[in-house]
Amino acid sequence: MVEAQNWAQLHTTTTSCLEYGVWHGAAEAALQAQKEAVHTRSYQLGISLRYVFDELEAVYKEKARQAEWRQDTFGPATRSGFDARVRNNKDIHDQDAAWNALQICEEPTDPNFHQVASVLAYGPLALGKGQHCPRDGRLDCSIVDALEATSRSGKATWFLSWVWDYKFSTVSRALSRWWAKHQIVSGDDSGKIYIWWCVMVNNQFRMLQENQTVDASKLFDVFGLQLSGIGKMLMCLDKMREGNYTSRIWCIFEVFVACQQSIPTMAILPELELEDSIDTLKELTEQCRVDAEKAQASVAEDAIAIKKKIMDDHGSFEFVNQTVEKELYFEVIKFMEGSEESKSERSERTSPQEAKAAQLSSTATATDPSAGVSEMSTDYMSVQKPHRQQCNLQ
Repeated sequence: MVEAQNWAQLHTTTTSCLEYGVWHGAAEAALQAQKEAVHTRSYQLGISLRYVFDELEAVYKEKARQAEWRQDTFGPATRSGFDARVRNNKDIHDQDAAWNALQICEEPTDPNFHQVASVLAYGPLALGKGQHCPRDGRLDCSIVDALEATSRSGKATWFLSWVWDYKFSTVSRALSRWWAKHQIVSGDDSGKIYIWWCVMVNNQFRMLQENQTVDASKLFDVFGLQLSGIGKMLMCLDKMREGNYTSRIWCIFEVFVACQQSIPTMAILPELELEDSIDTLKELTEQCRVDAEKAQASVAEDAIAIKKKIMDDHGSFEFVNQTVEKELYFEVIKFMEGSEESKSERSERTSPQEAKAAQLSSTATATDPSAGVSEMSTDYMSVQKPHRQQCNLQ
């Protein structure tokens, strides 16, 4: 069954004493071992970075055009996304009537990931719709399970810490800027990089569409095992100043666990922001301030569970706050130092005429967001000095 990837049969198969006699115990153990192995392997998958760069946006746009969008409280929503949001809203007694009362609108061109998930991760147009899930044998699976057969997913090589409220372009451009530099330093090929990205890995049909509750300890185990198994984490910040990253409890918890396990982290951002960057130690301290007690999560129960775990393990939030703040200090300093160095090296190699052209190009990028990825890739085409390639502050 496993070799044939017959997940439905695997999960519905039972053993009996009549069939196996004295070997019934061994047969049952073998069956359970296979189920657990398949489950574990599925959770270790990551989305191909090449697929993210080359295909993901086009796939979203194609499917988004097929969906019906209505103007909800938090922006355009599909019916699947609307149902997931209002399911536990006691003020809404008739979801059909509430949906039909909303005004029809166009699909978002730069969606946040609540909107992306309602198109690609669950709902009638999702990539895993109609495919059996290896984790429970039921119809409808995660994105990474749906894409594995075409090599668009594989065993994860990097863990991504991010925020659901980010725009698609925020994460895409941050990954593009990181990759433009990383591929030069590492020699990796994007087809060999697989990102453990929870919106792609978790089965959102179960979590968002069916609202299945998952015991907090299981969520912690899944996250902890994947992070320790992968051994590298990207911290995707949306911006230097007043960003959303430090206000999210999952992000704080992920960085804290990475620090505890001595797992290397790397800050990535969609923009350079050097003209409006952090200039003083006071500004650095303010922008990296962490308050786990006040941090939130998309799922309120997750925030409650994480905060309870922090209190149970450490007795207060202070140790977690200080640990994460220190990690953010180091990562933001390294990011800015590398960006300034790249900028300085380019300036030394650039004639006055070229410098003027570069300045005009930068101005154009600021007024035309669609030009951002090209400009950002150029920023990261200069390799840092050799001693910085070896430096890995923790």
